[in-house]
Amino acid sequence: MSVGIVKSKSGEIYASPVFALKYAGWKSAAIVFNESFDKIKKIKMWNTGFGGIRRNVFVIENDFDEGKGKWTGYDWVLRDKRLFKAIRFKREASIALFPSFQDYCKKISFPDYFELKTDRDVETLEEVSLGFHDALIEEYTENEDRISIRFDTTWDCLITVIFEGVIAADFKEKVGQIFDSEIKKTDDGFLFSVTEGIAGWIDGCDYGAETGEPYIRCKKMFWQIEIV
Repeated sequence: MSVGIVKSKSGEIYASPVFALKYAGWKSAAIVFNESFDKIKKIKMWNTGFGGIRRNVFVIENDFDEGKGKWTGYDWVLRDKRLFKAIRFKREASIALFPSFQDYCKKISFPDYFELKTDRDVETLEEVSLGFHDALIEEYTENEDRISIRFDTTWDCLITVIFEGVIAADFKEKVGQIFDSEIKKTDDGFLFSVTEGIAGWIDGCDYGAETGEPYIRCKKMFWQIEIV
């Protein structure tokens, strides 16, 4: 099941199944439950107004292929023309009128940390973190073969990534802000590398830091998200 964390207009944060997605830049949208789980609604994934850019939907688990500019989702949802008509004009529809959604009205629980196992898991982390674009290193800890990094994504969420069974790393004090990054599944685990960024450390830019491509190669990766 595709699942997301939603931030409502009132600021309430809750987990909801994601029934369909449309990726279209700042106009991206999702079909989810409202915070009371009594209505289905179409919500903009981003708010772009005078208050700045704010993020409304964080897709934590995604079963859908990315169709740029087109809706992708569960077939039974995409085929329901009456539903799309309802949410197009009123932005939401009562579950009472669409009983197929009632089976999904269940509390969603997440593990303390998500583990990367497949390429799809990698894609999910890259999607929810936006590739760590513009992310800052808020906290870095290293203990034997374990590295933990808390990233301030600057996109309304903090993400902690734990690298277990570190095989090789050249990362500490080489990253202040990330512009672009990459996660690859390898034969022996995973490779996380910062392909573009500013050298430095948590409290400011250290222009004397070594340049190069910071990386961490490890056997396992886990991650956790905190919405702010």
